[in-house]
Amino acid sequence: MTSTAITTESPFALRLLAYSNERFPAWQVAAQLPMFLAAFLFGQAITDQEPALRAATWAGFAAFVAYTLMVRCIDDNKDAAHDAEHYPERVLQRGLVTFTQLRVIAVLCLVVSVAVSIWIDGGLGRVTLWWVVIFVTNNLVQFVQVKWAAIGAWLESRRVLLALSVVPFWGFGSVWIAQMGGGDRLVPAAVWWLVALWCVAALLLEIARKSRTPEDDRPTVVDYTKAAGSWTRSLGLAGTVAVLVVLAVLATVLEVVVLHTAGADSRWAVVALGATALLPIGAAVRFLLKPDRFRVKDVAEMSAGMWLIGQIVSVAALLAVI
Repeated sequence: MTSTAITTESPFALRLLAYSNERFPAWQVAAQLPMFLAAFLFGQAITDQEPALRAATWAGFAAFVAYTLMVRCIDDNKDAAHDAEHYPERVLQRGLVTFTQLRVIAVLCLVVSVAVSIWIDGGLGRVTLWWVVIFVTNNLVQFVQVKWAAIGAWLESRRVLLALSVVPFWGFGSVWIAQMGGGDRLVPAAVWWLVALWCVAALLLEIARKSRTPEDDRPTVVDYTKAAGSWTRSLGLAGTVAVLVVLAVLATVLEVVVLHTAGADSRWAVVALGATALLPIGAAVRFLLKPDRFRVKDVAEMSAGMWLIGQIVSVAALLAVI
């Protein structure tokens, strides 16, 4: 059943599913799994434990998904006025799910993510501390945008700078997950290689995610391929391709470094990671032969695919250490 066939009289479960399909789809949750597992297993490896999947792994993944869903709910609340004007067809804007219901979901997600952190800690400990760090860094920009509307509008109009604002959350978020893997053992300074990797990946995925709409050139649709007078507002066609390829190659190098730090840089894993980098590079070559927004979309999709495959390779390599 499509969201257009659902009305306010439909069961709440169907309306909530329609919202999820639109704003937090199942494929996104599935894509988060290898990211989480790679960071969790890395946390085990650098704290001198055998990388293994256990109860804390799956509870931690539930907390990670809950936290990211909470972020989506907060974003949709913050952007309510803008989305009502420009995206009236969305489930939330049609009133199929209310903002009050969305706030309740956000609170439940917050409780789940905190509760799991405390459970893994066995009380208030390092995992919970890192949860606090990501909560503060994640919501600081949101707070500024809401509290000082002029600053928020200035930042919203400069999408590249706004993309940079998500980097601290994802960077510190990787430590949160690695510490889940470490449990009662403090993750050492080697974790900062993981932080660097996730910071690069955050930018890669943000730009790739919003460079996939060549058929929709409405000014309200964020797309980094659009022409603009300043790089802070958009990257343009060539700029988007160049940035994606650089970030993709850098992410691949950092993935190899992370595996090396964990003692899991087997030859097959390094070769596999190197091969994944050819996906965005190959798409970029096709763009050079015929520069248009559709070819940029290919680069964006190959870059995101490269990251996902690379994380799956990383999980396999870390588990192979056992």
